[in-house]
Amino acid sequence: MADIEIKRGYEVLPDNNVRFGIRVTNSSDAAISEVEVILDFNESLFELEGDKLQTLGTIPPAVPRTAKFILKPRGCIHKEEIGATVRYKDHQWNRRSVEMRPKEVHCVCPFLKEKPTTRAEFLTLAASGYTEERGINFEAIEATKVVDFLLHTCHNRLFLVDDVLIENGRIFYLAGDAVGEKAYYLLTAVVLEREDIIQVLLRVSSDKRHGLTGFLNELMENLRHLVSSVARAREIGIINQRQVITIIDSVVQRTTFATGSEGAPSVTIKDSVVQRTEIKADEAAKRRRREEEELLRREQEGRERLRREEEEQKEQERKAREAQERKKQERLRKEEKEARERRAREKAEKKKREQASLTRRKRPLSGSPWPSRRRR
Repeated sequence: MADIEIKRGYEVLPDNNVRFGIRVTNSSDAAISEVEVILDFNESLFELEGDKLQTLGTIPPAVPRTAKFILKPRGCIHKEEIGATVRYKDHQWNRRSVEMRPKEVHCVCPFLKEKPTTRAEFLTLAASGYTEERGINFEAIEATKVVDFLLHTCHNRLFLVDDVLIENGRIFYLAGDAVGEKAYYLLTAVVLEREDIIQVLLRVSSDKRHGLTGFLNELMENLRHLVSSVARAREIGIINQRQVITIIDSVVQRTTFATGSEGAPSVTIKDSVVQRTEIKADEAAKRRRREEEELLRREQEGRERLRREEEEQKEQERKAREAQERKKQERLRKEEKEARERRAREKAEKKKREQASLTRRKRPLSGSPWPSRRRR
């Protein structure tokens, strides 16, 4: 039975690279050493950043260690298996090798064609399936220019289902079909102008999970590239995912919400889709502050928990090293004692043999060597 437990997973990064992680946990009662992870992948499909062999060193009992690899796909990847081999020495210094169960990897930038559909059908499909959201801020560029770039990015690939004008912005619904497979991809895009900042909020939906990240990454990258081509225009930050979800949901549900303090103009969504909701400026500001405070609190707790885990891991490693050193010293003392006892036995045996040999040499003869004469 193997002394380790292996878990594996991956995520598609914003640049469409794949971060592949292999977590090795020592499930035995003793430390294992010289742990190595060797990645097994198709080099015609991926380009690896760094070495395919990573060393995790000594792992104490019940302690997990993770090897992380960055793979750059050479094209769209779907149902490609990535494997690995984990090698280590057990507590008896015997070399072991375990083959990891392969993991399917998907990194798809789907080829799309326009999908003519109605707004009602779009909203029905968007409410089901899988979704991902992301947002980005731009500065020193006009909202109309960003809209032109967005539509140019989607041209010939996505069908413009609807274009809704809102105060300080616009909402676009776009739909597409994947070429070569039966799957739909929907895009809800919101472009908002707030003071000197243009916010672009994107939500993608599909009945296939594996293509969502690649689809969204490709849209974001194309939009960044087009905006960067305009003089002085620049990206100034990624919008928090929770904010993206909140804003897009509010917009889709025909929400009236303020863009600043009391008295500032509000954004009113026309043509009700689901329901009407109003969020006052003060309430929205308080909610944002609460969300930010909660986010900071969680980040602080996460850092504190990570620090404690690192300290516990270091303490476990120290105890494991001490236990291993004690076992080593005990083994050496035992071997030394056995060697002394063996030498003593050999010396006693040798002395015993020498005494026996000397005794045989000194023993008197039992009779005369000359034949006795018989008297007449």
